[in-house]
Amino acid sequence: MPPDNNEYAARLDELEVRLAHQDQTLHELGDEVYRQQRQIMQLEAVVRQLAARLESAEGERAGEHPAERPIDEIPPHY
Repeated sequence: MPPDNNEYAARLDELEVRLAHQDQTLHELGDEVYRQQRQIMQLEAVVRQLAARLESAEGERAGEHPAERPIDEIPPHY
């Protein structure tokens, strides 16, 4: 016996509810990806700044006399 209109209506309602939940989940995932991309960009900027500071500090230390190095630094031959 074929399903009646009530069964079709119930199945259609169930599919609509599932689609609404999937749309909501997809929207939330998109928001999360956007937030993470912004955070990645911010972290990349911080890493670039730190790399520039490190390079600058290493450049300054390259001009130091060996006697001016900190005592706890391992000599280059180790």
